[in-house]
Amino acid sequence: MSKGRFFKTAAIAAALALTVSACGSDSGSEEVSGEINLFLIPSPSSTSIQSFIPEFEAQTGVKVNVSETPYGEAHQKQLLSYNQKAGAYDVAQFDNTFLAPFCQAKVMAPLDSYIKNSGEYDINDFGPGQQDYGKCKGETLGLTLSTEPMIQWYRTDIYEELGLKPATTWDEYYDNAKKVQEAGNGGQIMGFGPNVSWWWMTLLWSFGGKLYDDNLNPTVNSKEAVAATDYLKKLLSVSPKGAITATGDDTTSKFLGENIGAMLNYSGYYGMALDTSINKNAGKIGTAPMPIGAVDITHLAGWNIGIPADAKNPTAAWKFLEFVLGKTNSVKYLESGAAAIGRKSIISNSDLVANNPYLPQLEIPTSSRIERYPQIAVWPEFEVAAIDAVTQVLTGKQRTQAALDALNEKLKPILAKEPR
Repeated sequence: MSKGRFFKTAAIAAALALTVSACGSDSGSEEVSGEINLFLIPSPSSTSIQSFIPEFEAQTGVKVNVSETPYGEAHQKQLLSYNQKAGAYDVAQFDNTFLAPFCQAKVMAPLDSYIKNSGEYDINDFGPGQQDYGKCKGETLGLTLSTEPMIQWYRTDIYEELGLKPATTWDEYYDNAKKVQEAGNGGQIMGFGPNVSWWWMTLLWSFGGKLYDDNLNPTVNSKEAVAATDYLKKLLSVSPKGAITATGDDTTSKFLGENIGAMLNYSGYYGMALDTSINKNAGKIGTAPMPIGAVDITHLAGWNIGIPADAKNPTAAWKFLEFVLGKTNSVKYLESGAAAIGRKSIISNSDLVANNPYLPQLEIPTSSRIERYPQIAVWPEFEVAAIDAVTQVLTGKQRTQAALDALNEKLKPILAKEPR
């Protein structure tokens, strides 16, 4: 996950109305030539991708150009570019949050024929949930660029001293945090600030709730949603000072730099634990699956990357993606600093696990239902409304049921705008 995952709702909503025609074909064993243009978003994944460019250029003779745009502007810029049909980019990185709007606007080329014929990419090296992560309406529009489930992090030294074990239920998670707090440390931390929607919807799903039903009617004021929101507020009472404004980055920095018993956060942040300037608790960080509530769910996040429908050189674009993200370079990709991709061959690599002990958490059990950012075009507007309502509860400005009732009403016209 990267800094500042917020966007200008009105501008994005306007851009989502744009449509272009799809194109692209399987490259098979065709020779590649010319040049390709990459559209990347500043992140560890982007940095890693760029490290492969010299070798790819040397092997293929293809010139690779790079354009980077900050997250808050990136997806709008991509949509506007596709509308111009100028073929500005051959490879584009995007957040899975935008898979649905990109799908509806038909701006990404389907990759299934490439994948089917690629032994190097080897789609069977991924579990079923990962194989579907970049799919929309049955077509793969983006390869997995990072695998980032929400997981439990804990301080092994603090837990050992207090005789605690990683929580398997939400009651245990709170009880552990309370005991750690009573011992004089921060009990636990998660992002109660501007990214609070990440944790709120995780708990809502885990408590058995839904954001909306099959007919796109909002259901955020259900008894399950109320219980999840109340629990989120309860966790704030066993969190360190400053947690109420913490972003995803702040949450991780505080956990790694202070004495806090546990954290719930995406595995993609583990790269920060490898930075000794941030991690003051090296060798004392353990990871475990997220606690299970009424429903066993895995909140899966992460980047996607694919080939725009108007790409001028899709064959070379696929060869580049295959080169960077295929099995041959999969270890090098992880070791270059990117968030891990959940290949079976990576998860089971004992040497890699020794340096990246969180890797086993990327193997999602078949018993766990995968949830990801809602695949709806109006999600940006939905999320802004949800963050505001949950913040009202956390800061004591509104009671939970009242805030969620108001949110449910506010979401009705928003969801009504979703293309059917």
